[in-house]
Amino acid sequence: AALASDAAMAIRNAQLFANLKRELERNRELFLQTILVLGSTIEAKDTYTHGHTERVTNYAVLIARQMRESGAPELDDKFLEVLYISGMLHDIGKIAVPEAILNKTDKLTREEFDIMKQHTLKGEEMLKPLSVFRECIDGVKYHHERYDGKGYPSGLKGEDIPMIAAIIAVADTFDAMTTDRPYRKGFSKDEAIAEIRINSGVQFNPKPVQALLELYEAGKL
Repeated sequence: AALASDAAMAIRNAQLFANLKRELERNRELFLQTILVLGSTIEAKDTYTHGHTERVTNYAVLIARQMRESGAPELDDKFLEVLYISGMLHDIGKIAVPEAILNKTDKLTREEFDIMKQHTLKGEEMLKPLSVFRECIDGVKYHHERYDGKGYPSGLKGEDIPMIAAIIAVADTFDAMTTDRPYRKGFSKDEAIAEIRINSGVQFNPKPVQALLELYEAGKL
């Protein structure tokens, strides 16, 4: 009877664990689907960046994987998942930017650019109440910081910039440069790679830049 009772309890515990695991996986899938919806909302407002969010996210994940293969084991699967979420949400704050500024075909005035720059802080404000990882918010808030400290919104410099934001910055710039915009034609990949290479250690953290160069040379971009 004692053995039967222990066996029954073990089976019941296993069933409870399996049910919990299924529920956690279901919640995770729902969460990621919600992230995808949130990420697509900005593209519904900004008509000139269709597909930008998904491309930047894909580039960022490729860069992180390449960095891991080249000797950065800290960029584990958990980091990649957080990076994916942050990439999908990196421009979410643009929802708070007037469409007249987002879709302007001419160069922005200083005042308009100051408003545009607020999207990093607006994104942080929007995500703080949600149950997202702090690292996700770091990617959203700091992906326009520069390695030389001349970026925004906080003027972070060098290794003070979270790696998740440094990776998104390289991915974001590569996609922006190689995409046609109303005010200019997109650069070729060769031209974009050359420009990013020049700005390694100036605008960008050299580590994700090196990974991008390796991906390009391997024909993976």
